[in-house]
Amino acid sequence: MKITLAVAIVLAVMQVQFLVATAAVSPDSGMTCNSCCQGPAGIPGIPGSNGNHGQGLVGPRGDAGSPGEVGQPGVKGDKGSDGLVGEPGAKGEHGLKGEQGIGQPGKQGPQGLPGMNGLKGERGEPGPAGQTGEAGECSTRRSSFTAVRNTNFYPPSDYDPLPFEELLFSEEGTDFNLNNGTFTCTLPGVYVLMFSVNKLSSGSNLYVNLRKNGGNTIVAGGVYNAGNHQVSSSAVIPLHYGDQVHLAVDGKVYSNSNHYTSFTGFLLYEI
Repeated sequence: MKITLAVAIVLAVMQVQFLVATAAVSPDSGMTCNSCCQGPAGIPGIPGSNGNHGQGLVGPRGDAGSPGEVGQPGVKGDKGSDGLVGEPGAKGEHGLKGEQGIGQPGKQGPQGLPGMNGLKGERGEPGPAGQTGEAGECSTRRSSFTAVRNTNFYPPSDYDPLPFEELLFSEEGTDFNLNNGTFTCTLPGVYVLMFSVNKLSSGSNLYVNLRKNGGNTIVAGGVYNAGNHQVSSSAVIPLHYGDQVHLAVDGKVYSNSNHYTSFTGFLLYEI
């Protein structure tokens, strides 16, 4: 705006100067320059300096223009860098317990360590008495014996069966052979067997074995010192029908009417 106004002022000044020059050279005041002596136009002079701004009044403000059309969305900018981590906030209050959700039970977790034993509780009330059981059958069958020697015995070889000479007691039906000192089981059950054999003082040793069915040693005892000694032992064993037991001795046996040598057995219960 300022440049356009300056150009207009310069052109106006140049036109005035041109008119003054033309009037000065006219030969006849009654004649115009156009009719007789108009010369060629002169070279424009140097433009003058800008004049001061006018002191005109400011015009009234114009009406606001209508809004322009909405521009196209701009390109999405680059993601900004992460900001600094803020300080942890204060712990909030516990919220209300929510309603139980509906879902499938989870897998059972590993078993925890055993807890400490709790205090012993008070004794409970006695329970009701049970019903009386049916009476069992009571067996009256018995089997028992005690065999003794009244004299000494010198075995012809090692671990010969020890014979006996008298049965101090024998339950009816008990099968005991005095000649070879053998008891034969006729009533199967668990038996208690005991023996006590005295060594002759002149003998050097005495060994006694309680044997089953001819060769299996159940228990044994023995002495190998000079003098008079007692060898004894006992056992509880099951015997089936036809099983046999006897005493096998190695060494000289002493006995008399006081029965220093004996063999005892009895049925404990049937099987």
